[in-house]
Amino acid sequence: MHEIVYFDTPGFAEVSRFCLEISGLEWKNTFVNWDGYLELKNKGDLPWGFLPIIRTPHGTIAESNALLRYTGALAGLEPEDLYARAKVDELVEVINGWREAFTPTFSIEDLDEKIAARQALFVEDGKMDRALKAISTVFEQSSTGWLANTESMSIADVKAFNDTFMLFSGQFDGITADMLANFPSLLAFHEKMSNEPRVKSYYDNDDEARWVFRPDAFSDVGTSQHI
Repeated sequence: MHEIVYFDTPGFAEVSRFCLEISGLEWKNTFVNWDGYLELKNKGDLPWGFLPIIRTPHGTIAESNALLRYTGALAGLEPEDLYARAKVDELVEVINGWREAFTPTFSIEDLDEKIAARQALFVEDGKMDRALKAISTVFEQSSTGWLANTESMSIADVKAFNDTFMLFSGQFDGITADMLANFPSLLAFHEKMSNEPRVKSYYDNDDEARWVFRPDAFSDVGTSQHI
């Protein structure tokens, strides 16, 4: 039995939850609140002091990208060819780097200042604007329709899908869904991923926190100019 332990939000565990679900293996989805997290930390159950973790038959694994690679392999989303796998992992690392630009905004206490700092990332040539354009180009240039030119969906696609569109879920002050109008190729990527049968089946529910992963989630977004 595999068990993922994390908060009751998509966050850093979402991609691994999806991978475990489509792996066909028996697994448990354990939610904790802040007190539960502190209890695990104080007991020494978190290898590096953070969530998520996955408890496996062989021991505990921490760090979200390690979880993604492990569960992705279980789900058959990691290529067997080492070069292809390295290109998949390359994209995973690039996508993960987006958080380095966005994360500092969480420590800004003044709401107006926080919103301004976040929106500055999305203006023409801002850090997030460049990042989203980069992944758009990768998608546009793919010969297979999958980001790493794999024959089928890989963890790079799952990672990009989750991390990109959660940004526009409405939970981050200053970031709104209509900003996606500047990235039509990302909207095409969303259409592809949200209609992939395993993805579509997994998110076929009424969970309001995960609305961004469903088909037509951004159907009202049209083309527009930068903010």
